[in-house]
Amino acid sequence: MKKIVFFLFVSILAISSTQAQKWADLSAEQKLSKAKGFREDNQKFLKEKLGMSEDQLIDIDNTNVCFLAGLERINAYGKDNATKEKWAKSAVQARQAQLDMIMGPEKRKQFQDFMTAKVNKAKAAAGK
Repeated sequence: MKKIVFFLFVSILAISSTQAQKWADLSAEQKLSKAKGFREDNQKFLKEKLGMSEDQLIDIDNTNVCFLAGLERINAYGKDNATKEKWAKSAVQARQAQLDMIMGPEKRKQFQDFMTAKVNKAKAAAGK
């Protein structure tokens, strides 16, 4: 399970790094639009498929914001890749535990599968 989440994290980083130039070419409005679309898609899945309440959605958002901020700090202050990887694994484990508390392990697994499929679809589209 830990390996899957870590793979997902690494895949997202790989996709974002391969598409960095494309993202950099977008205007601020285009970036905001893409980010909103990504979030709306996730929120729709969480609400409609997993039955999350508004309070749960807010808690999930807060968990994700803290997780991403933590990854930024790891990247900024980590001395080498081994240290960054160690800290990133700890951050992933903490995020998993928080999401398990919010939505339960089964629903977190369903959401994880949804996100994995989304990443794989983006990777396939980037490869075209």
